[in-house]
Amino acid sequence: MMAVQGVYSMVAQLFLFPFLVRRMGTLKTFRFVMLVWPLLYFIVPYLVLLPTQFQKLGIYASLIIKITFHVIAFPSTAMLIANAAPSKSVLGSINGVAASIACLARALGPILTGFFHTAGLKMGYNGLAWWIGGVVCAIGAFESFWMEEAEGRTDSPCEEEEQPVCEPLLHSLSVESSTEDPPRRESLDSVEELDLCKAAKA
Repeated sequence: MMAVQGVYSMVAQLFLFPFLVRRMGTLKTFRFVMLVWPLLYFIVPYLVLLPTQFQKLGIYASLIIKITFHVIAFPSTAMLIANAAPSKSVLGSINGVAASIACLARALGPILTGFFHTAGLKMGYNGLAWWIGGVVCAIGAFESFWMEEAEGRTDSPCEEEEQPVCEPLLHSLSVESSTEDPPRRESLDSVEELDLCKAAKA
């Protein structure tokens, strides 16, 4: 199952994501995913109400939709963060902070989800963890309407960017001085023309 997910994620990221970004733009693609994602979290707990022969189909469909949204959301987020950076000199720091926060969310997510799922089982609500996840996604979708897609950062030079501090290995002065040196001797046609006695005296 994990291998199938990996192959599908690769194909979707190579073909589906560029197609959507070209048609809708990065921000609209991200906003579309964030608007539909909460519905998926709210629907999943009710898959047990489907007839037995359709439950497995519903689980696979939900899994495919989840993987598809995952493949679209993460590259869109990375592109929006990169375009919103005020300068290339701070782009590394911004991406580092974003990656650290994403890792922190992945570390705390299973812990909090397990806690809410256990609490939901004690209260008799099996879908409590899913519903809370849907609320978090709904908050993110609501915040996406205040986001703006920055453009032109990579095309326009920034005054704050550092200038190269490395000096060229070959200076013009050295080139000019080398032209004043006496010309080199012509190359020998054979080893026999080399006078070893004169070379030793020199």
